[in-house]
Amino acid sequence: MSQYPSFSVMMRRTLPLCAVAVAALGSSAASAKHINTLGAWDGSSYVQPFGCPDTTTYGQVITVPKGETTLDKFTFEWKNLDTGSFVARGEVYAWNGSMATGSALWESKAKTFSFSDSTFHKVTFKPGAVPVTAGQQYVVFVSIDKDYEKCTNSYEVGWGYLPTGPYPGGDFVYQNNEGNEGNWTTVPWTTFTGSDLATKMAFGP
Repeated sequence: MSQYPSFSVMMRRTLPLCAVAVAALGSSAASAKHINTLGAWDGSSYVQPFGCPDTTTYGQVITVPKGETTLDKFTFEWKNLDTGSFVARGEVYAWNGSMATGSALWESKAKTFSFSDSTFHKVTFKPGAVPVTAGQQYVVFVSIDKDYEKCTNSYEVGWGYLPTGPYPGGDFVYQNNEGNEGNWTTVPWTTFTGSDLATKMAFGP
């Protein structure tokens, strides 16, 4: 049975009572060299569950800032929810308004994740210099679909999350794929309009 993301503050599985103030982001969200929602994130709100067995793909839609031509690095915040492990890959695809489109612009090597504490951990992927076009939308995501069989103990994590997102260029998106990566480019993703993942994405000219 498919699971759907829910939202928590300090491990309470309820919607956050306070919206994140847009003003807290300052000018960093759309600076010339990066997209950054970490400054507006309260450090405790998260969306979950990501992992085994159902909700296997989480991502952030972005609009490339003016003047930028490559995506160099991206970071998300993950919080352990269980015991076990999964194998995941970072991905970058063009976005057509409802789903990933075309072939992967970049895919990371498979990496095993397993956290033993209850703190948030920065999870960073370094594409190096993925060519992108200013003003165009892309989906930057992480998925366990291609390594689904390597999950142990139905391991899941929560992602740092802003229910009232300060970033105007995109939204938090996800898929319940249960290991089917073919859905990325054939099935519309679920979009949480107006919300964002806690993330930082660095670009280069």
